Amino acid sequence: MDVAVWAEIRRLHHIERLSRRAIARRLRCSRHTVDRALTLDHPQASIRPKRASLLEPYTARIAEIVAEHPDLSAVRIREEIAKHGYQGEVSLVRRYLHRMRPARGRVYQEAIWELGDAMQVDWGDCGSIHIGQTQRRVSVFVAVLCYSRMLYLEFTLAQKKADFYRAIVAALRFFAGSPRKLIFDNLKAAVISGSGRHACLHPELLALCGHFCMQPVPCESHDPESKGVVECAVRYIKRNALAGRAEQLVSWQDYLQFAPYWRDHVANVRMHQSTHQRPIDRFQNERSTLRPLPEIPFDTDDSVATVVTPHARVHYDSNRYSVPPEFVRKAVTLRASDILIRVLHEGHEIARHPRCYERGQLLCVPDHQLAALHLRRRLQARQIDQEFDSLGPEARQFHLELLRRPVKSSLHVRRLLNLARLYGRADVLDAIRLALEYQTCDAAYVETLLHQQRRRRQLPSPTPLCPRRRELIDEIHLEEPDPAAYDRLFQVPDSESHETI
Repeated sequence: MDVAVWAEIRRLHHIERLSRRAIARRLRCSRHTVDRALTLDHPQASIRPKRASLLEPYTARIAEIVAEHPDLSAVRIREEIAKHGYQGEVSLVRRYLHRMRPARGRVYQEAIWELGDAMQVDWGDCGSIHIGQTQRRVSVFVAVLCYSRMLYLEFTLAQKKADFYRAIVAALRFFAGSPRKLIFDNLKAAVISGSGRHACLHPELLALCGHFCMQPVPCESHDPESKGVVECAVRYIKRNALAGRAEQLVSWQDYLQFAPYWRDHVANVRMHQSTHQRPIDRFQNERSTLRPLPEIPFDTDDSVATVVTPHARVHYDSNRYSVPPEFVRKAVTLRASDILIRVLHEGHEIARHPRCYERGQLLCVPDHQLAALHLRRRLQARQIDQEFDSLGPEARQFHLELLRRPVKSSLHVRRLLNLARLYGRADVLDAIRLALEYQTCDAAYVETLLHQQRRRRQLPSPTPLCPRRRELIDEIHLEEPDPAAYDRLFQVPDSESHETI
């Protein structure tokens, strides 16, 4: 008997007070059906004959296979029973295995957090952006106080050890205190080997936890449920903060401005789904239970020991930064924060640069570059410059003008020194003085002025030596001439002098 017919018969009989004959006539059923419906307090369930399944002859074989290989797939089990004549679909085997196999899902227990008990931290991937010509991956660091669900987030361009420690310290400063426990995932910045209770933690993480008096609690590998509070926060950020904002979050500066705004005006003032309170309100009760932060700040700079290259550069994050050239090939320490790069040698700072988040860039201080250009010149070239400058103030001024011009000053200096040896220092300085008056700094012009002066005085032009191999001339060492040797040429014997008298 159908449930609708049973219900209608009882209504017509008890409510409308119809007779059994009238009910049978209205519903077009027999009086025996009406009598039976009125005697039943509950509708009679329809019992349908059970159809025989195509798997019934093979259930014993399936049980044997599952006992021997518990994780065997439905496709493989179908292949095995097909050898014994099974011709049905794999969907029947899959449904049967789902009924006979025990459920594998974990049973979770709701965690009850106390005031100031723990803070959970984790990373989340947020796509990538272009900084200059470089494409960088954007990550979000999330820290949540487990009791109040107060949230801190920070966007970063890497998930390295220094970024992880720097973000943890920034979160503790935002909360203005530290909880008793720090719960984190099995990431390389925190765990060297192992996981969970058997994890070998990084010494720098232990130093951070010791500085803020927190107990480090690493999670088991592949167990995100053990830090479900921050996992839900990361998912909430991706779905509610970042979804649909591709046109708004274009540059890195957009991310930096968006993070504090969304944190303070959306995330921490919303009605939380689990606590049914606003995190900012619950945090007022938790604030006093947090341990005050130490007065001495924790050092989160990334410290790298490196050696200055022959080009007076140090490398960091695929970029090159200049240092003074006198530290070439010396061991230095590079300290990198989120905004600054500092280079230290024996504890003293020798260079400082703003940090660059592009890649393949060269950041050079002009003073470093000028010092490097000066040191790269050969010793002989410096000696030649000193020799030329020693000629007089006119020569030094002429040399300075040459350095300011886009010419190769060494060629002009060498030529002028050769002229000084050939014509004499005084004549060359006079010609240089005239060239400065005419504002023409060129060795050829100085030589022209020398020739003009000698023509006015009707002096011949000396012929310079032009050896085929100049290095042979440089190897010849002559003694300093003695002028007294010329006096002997004009001495007259005494006998000849008496005869003349």
